[in-house]
Amino acid sequence: MFYNSIKTPVIMKTGRKILGNINYLLNDAHLFFPAKILVTQENLYELYREDLDKTEFEKILFIKGGNVEETANIMAECRESDALIIAFGGGSVLDAVKYSASTIDKPYITIPSALSNDAIYSTVARLVKNGQKVGFDVQPPMGIIVDIDVIRNSPRELLLAGIADLVSNLSAIQDWLLSHNEIGEPINELAFMLAKESAMPILHYSEEDLFSDKLILDLVNGLITSGLSMSISGNTRGASGAEHMISHAIDKYYPEKATIHGLQVGWALQIIEKRYRGDEYGINDFFERIGIKKLIEEKVPFREEDFDALVPLAKKIRKRYTILNKI
Repeated sequence: MFYNSIKTPVIMKTGRKILGNINYLLNDAHLFFPAKILVTQENLYELYREDLDKTEFEKILFIKGGNVEETANIMAECRESDALIIAFGGGSVLDAVKYSASTIDKPYITIPSALSNDAIYSTVARLVKNGQKVGFDVQPPMGIIVDIDVIRNSPRELLLAGIADLVSNLSAIQDWLLSHNEIGEPINELAFMLAKESAMPILHYSEEDLFSDKLILDLVNGLITSGLSMSISGNTRGASGAEHMISHAIDKYYPEKATIHGLQVGWALQIIEKRYRGDEYGINDFFERIGIKKLIEEKVPFREEDFDALVPLAKKIRKRYTILNKI
């Protein structure tokens, strides 16, 4: 008999006021380590110090996050330790830890302070190297702990960016299907299904639902399910299509204009759905209803007429067949 082997989280816990219960949650999941190392930003540590200090850490490492260069220190501090690495922060911190832990083959869990993208559980870390963002293949975390009260305290624009990033799966899977039909690229149907179903529950919300327990829970579950899709397929096909290639082109060719990843993805997604797909899932209406459309207008310094100039640049990002190949 033959089966696919995939890595799934050993611990996955979302709840209110659980940041101070890390030891209990790990023990309850039968995860026992001789020590723990916390990697976070100094301002976050000070903000949540009362809860974090309830867990004894062998070391606390402060980083800015998002840069390959500072991962050398993380690896140097953790390489000889048998500790569990705990990443607490936004996507830039989580990605730095994902890259570091994967490079030195150490166990780690993520505790997001915001849900701005799928960094909490994905097989890719995007970090700045030599002035440009680069994607690195990484091992997913062995666990995720999400404190709803911490997320509720995060900036509104980051939550909306995370929603846009998740909803973009509905564009990515259409690119995957297009590639299958046009050039015969294989589709992993389980990964395809998970990528789609991860995004669907979020589409019925409106702006007044932001920061509600239910929306946060659906967003967390969606981002984790999206990460599982990537683990199963062995690539990012179900979560990264033409809209991500446009965003990566902005990062590479216009770094001075680059903004929050999820908002750039959302900007490209709006145009792709409007022009080329017929917006089967009503994404543009949803973006307007929940406040993403207005936020994109405020934060993304590109307009629809700039999209055409970005298309040939996006095609250079990677050899991935998408709707851009039909333009």
